[in-house]
Amino acid sequence: MQSDFETEWLRVRPKVWAYCCRAVRDQNDAEDIFQQVAVRAWRGHASFRGDAQFLTWVLSIARREVARLMGRKSDRTGVESSLETLTEEAPAVLPSAPGPEPPAPAKGWAAEAARAAAEFGELSPVEAAVLLARLADPDATWDDIGQQHGMQGGACAVIHCRAVPKLRVFLFTHRLDLLGGRDAVTSAFEGARGDSADPLTPEEAETFRRLILESQAGYRKAGWRLALRSACGKVVRRLSLP
Repeated sequence: MQSDFETEWLRVRPKVWAYCCRAVRDQNDAEDIFQQVAVRAWRGHASFRGDAQFLTWVLSIARREVARLMGRKSDRTGVESSLETLTEEAPAVLPSAPGPEPPAPAKGWAAEAARAAAEFGELSPVEAAVLLARLADPDATWDDIGQQHGMQGGACAVIHCRAVPKLRVFLFTHRLDLLGGRDAVTSAFEGARGDSADPLTPEEAETFRRLILESQAGYRKAGWRLALRSACGKVVRRLSLP
């Protein structure tokens, strides 16, 4: 069930994010709504009967979250907790008996990249912890990882879905050497542009070219962050990685 949700969520995530940005003007509010939609969609996925398309169902959740936010703002009751706060304050889910010993710390280039991304502030501490736990034990379930960190397994799955694109962006912006170097990345970029099944959109291509290939750190066109994450996901598929 978790894998089914992850597959569907990754497919609709760009459209959900676009809706959140259209619905509210403030970037922080859009991110809060997006995070809450991810959590509520995961929690309700088991009861999703498929009467409507998954995207339609998720957007209905997003509309409710927007309405809640507007109501809170008008009532001056504050902003709902972020995903990090929600997961850190989740009710205890650990069994009464001690859980299994945690695996040895993750090693390898991906683990080092995750730690570096956290040091740069590109990943939050909880995002880095979940990524490293997954790298340390790829066969662990989300509940196993949740037990290691005192969180619900589903929250770990959502955090992982959000952290992986951030890690990709960090690698492209700070560690091209781990991806094969600029020439390899440029070649992969051109291949992604011409992909017959899932090519880079014009916005994704422009954002990737300016920020990654031309190192224009000040480029900030509307929607650049989501375009860059999506572009990195398409380009990385054409790289030969360990």
